[in-house]
Amino acid sequence: MLGVIVGLGLLVRGAHILASDFPLNDGGLFYAMARDIQASHYVLPTVTSYNGAQIPFAYPPLGFYLAALLDDWTPFALIDLFRVLPLLYSTLTIAAFALLARRLLASDRAALLATAAFALVPRSFIWLLMGGGVARGLGLLLALLALHEVHRLYTTGHRRYIVSAALLSAGTLLAHLETAWFLAFSIGICFAAYGRTREQLLNSAVLAASAAMLAAPWWLTAMTSNGLVPFRYANAAGGSVFTTAALARELLLALARVTSTSEPLFPLIGALGLLGAVIAIRTRHVVLPIWWVAIILLDARAFPTFATIPVAMLAGLALERVVLPLGRSADTRTAFARDLNWRRLARGSTLIGAVLLSYAVMGALLRTPGLGGEGHFLTGLTPAERSTFEWIESNTPETSRIFVVPSGPWQADREAEWLPVLASRVSVTTVQGSEWTARFATQAAAADRAWTCGYRQSDCLTQWSDDFNSTITHVYIPTTERGQCCGSLLESLRQSSHYTVVHEGAGGTIFAVRGATFPSPPLQSR
Repeated sequence: MLGVIVGLGLLVRGAHILASDFPLNDGGLFYAMARDIQASHYVLPTVTSYNGAQIPFAYPPLGFYLAALLDDWTPFALIDLFRVLPLLYSTLTIAAFALLARRLLASDRAALLATAAFALVPRSFIWLLMGGGVARGLGLLLALLALHEVHRLYTTGHRRYIVSAALLSAGTLLAHLETAWFLAFSIGICFAAYGRTREQLLNSAVLAASAAMLAAPWWLTAMTSNGLVPFRYANAAGGSVFTTAALARELLLALARVTSTSEPLFPLIGALGLLGAVIAIRTRHVVLPIWWVAIILLDARAFPTFATIPVAMLAGLALERVVLPLGRSADTRTAFARDLNWRRLARGSTLIGAVLLSYAVMGALLRTPGLGGEGHFLTGLTPAERSTFEWIESNTPETSRIFVVPSGPWQADREAEWLPVLASRVSVTTVQGSEWTARFATQAAAADRAWTCGYRQSDCLTQWSDDFNSTITHVYIPTTERGQCCGSLLESLRQSSHYTVVHEGAGGTIFAVRGATFPSPPLQSR
């Protein structure tokens, strides 16, 4: 049965991957980092070449090393690996989740139902399937396996599990820093629920020290090259309930929502998770609800992804205890009645299960904007857009600074993230990577303002350039499904004496700024 569930999860994820011949949405920064590793002959670089921004290469590099090695040792091209590896990691997280669910839930049936919920809840795979999943997906896979081993350590007391838990925890730290933070506080919750002895406290200390030592070749090298400053900036770019009062209020409000699962239309699995939380509290099995709350409060940026783990487990609990047994009759006074009740239960449970499964599969596959959720972010650059980037590389000066008009929030602005890689030009509206520098807050504000310029006139770009002290030599407006965006801006740029159309096609329109000053030094090209 587990194989069927994993297969269904693979089919859902594969449908998204096959819908595009390019990595879904993001991954441009990570792609550049993998190439930087290859260019340095696998010596960890000090900075990344991405966007000419001198970004410290402080990002955990395990996923990039794996992608780079597979590019060198297999027939797969690096760009194809940024499609295949996220699919592989995301699918394997289903199996890893099943192992953990079997340990945390009292029933194998509840664990299987929880695994089905995890396989189909969109937020469990949306950001893992993107090109950036080479790091995020690998990190979550290792974290789930690490938690499984930690639970075995705390519940059995056998110290041999320290070795496997330390190896997997170190791998998590080497793959994705934010997921390592999730793993750290999750281990703390696991200790509070299942450890709480002096011996287990010592085991935990040995585990933490061992994981840190195993990951030392990376963090010592990164700190030697760049110090602690990039890590402080990266930590500030995320945040928790303790960061600011405004963020604390936002996260406390998030506790009351079940829509963070990114399910379109109605959040079925989120609602089942809420029902499961009530059941767990009433039966005094509070570790899962506490874990859910802790994830929301302690990780402002990625809590919707990590929260799918306890939410799916609680949904499995609700399905087993309440939803599927709805067809059971109270009349069990005779053997005939009891037999009839089980037949009704089997038929009723099958019908309810089929309806819920169909709805969940539909929600996991939908990419239509406007229905809620984030499935519409699972799109890749079109061949026409990539052709436009090739035109930019061949027909603009190397020192060009491109203003990419965003089609959405910067976290999912695929054009702005991939242009520096595919066109070898600076994109002044790209945020990715700046979270490791002092420029993050300014760059994020600049990207948000650039998004609003898509609904304004050409003078918005001039004001943007003045406000953020950033030179613009070209403006690129992609041709995508952009709602009400860019019609007035396009017409205004065409009529303005300060801009001229230099390229127009299926991939978008490019304007040159007349009289623009091209800065130096040039961006290192491919």
